[in-house]
Amino acid sequence: MLASNAKGTLSWFLKWLLRMNDGLYLASRRRRLAATAVDAICVPTLTLLLVLMTGILEDAQDYVSNLWMVQLLGLAIASYLLLNGYGLWHRGQTLGKRAFGIAIVSQSTNVAGQGPAPFWKLVCVRALFFPLMFTLVVPTILILPLLDLVLIFFPARRCLHDFVAGTRVVRR
Repeated sequence: MLASNAKGTLSWFLKWLLRMNDGLYLASRRRRLAATAVDAICVPTLTLLLVLMTGILEDAQDYVSNLWMVQLLGLAIASYLLLNGYGLWHRGQTLGKRAFGIAIVSQSTNVAGQGPAPFWKLVCVRALFFPLMFTLVVPTILILPLLDLVLIFFPARRCLHDFVAGTRVVRR
């Protein structure tokens, strides 16, 4: 009798737990940080290789106009999409997120196994915050990346870019 009672309690608890978190478990802060570190190494590395291959910054004359900045930005966007475009489109994962078993889903996603967040939100909204990590050296812009990072320590575990895009990062 005690075994069946314990089994019933466990069954009830598991059903309650799934209802409480929609069957999706939020990604830990460590996994998100590690995934971001992987992406922060891979994307600039590919960008650097593309800069070397295309030769957009080979001569001193290349620095005379500001066109090189636009070209570099274009190569950085191309690098991001080459490395992460397919994974974001089909699974809601960058290379780093895939390596650490986490994915981006819409905030309204409430059932495990549903697809990723809309691609345009992942690329046009969330990805705009990625370069902000590299602006920490510019004091006037410092507040935005810090605000983006500080929000992850609240119980919702969502950064500013998650709130803006209407997404959350979950374990897969």
